[in-house]
Amino acid sequence: MKTITQLKLPFELQTAREIFDQTWQLSKGSEITPNLLQAMVHSGAYLSGAFIDDKIVGAAFAFPATNDGLHLHSHMTAVLPEFRDRGVGYALKIDQWNWAKKKNYSHLSWTFDPLVRRNAKLNIVKLGVDISDYYPNFYGDMPDALNAGDESDRLMVSWSTDIDAPEARELITNLETGDILIEIPEDIVAIRSKNQSESMKWRRQVREQFMAAFEKNGKVVGFSANNEYVVRI
Repeated sequence: MKTITQLKLPFELQTAREIFDQTWQLSKGSEITPNLLQAMVHSGAYLSGAFIDDKIVGAAFAFPATNDGLHLHSHMTAVLPEFRDRGVGYALKIDQWNWAKKKNYSHLSWTFDPLVRRNAKLNIVKLGVDISDYYPNFYGDMPDALNAGDESDRLMVSWSTDIDAPEARELITNLETGDILIEIPEDIVAIRSKNQSESMKWRRQVREQFMAAFEKNGKVVGFSANNEYVVRI
């Protein structure tokens, strides 16, 4: 049985940090220090854990943000590899949405790598989020094992809380004239680990296509049945 629980006690915060550090492995240090996490949770930040049979298998961390109105910015959501594709990430996000709505935040935001198909489909199709911006190399160089050797381009999500419940999108099978399709690889993480030049080729290709489409006021309206972003002008 899968449950989502708010984490507040020091030992609970430690379990969440371990999930984050296993996901974004560093040669030294931590994704977020214990004192900073404690201060932020104490001051009203969101921190939750996903449990299956009393074992923590995922965690999510978010904090209040003020640009574009008061909202909740979700900085990290992670699931242990052996528990992925079991709806854990989805459950964490839905809990986060419900929490934000109860706290009267207008929307949630977060970033994700546009090349990671798993995350793109979860966000755009299953959660039904909107895409507000494309940021080239948003975080600069990232030293963790998952992102090392790549540029940290990110799409910014905007997920409104002014509806009764999040609404999923169907895959788009009927395109409109002028729709732009942006292809991404099946597994950029695997490509990055084996061939960084191929990974960077994908990065620059997708960046150029998104930036050009957004300059024309294009809007991401969904995902095609062939796993492409569909941008409508």
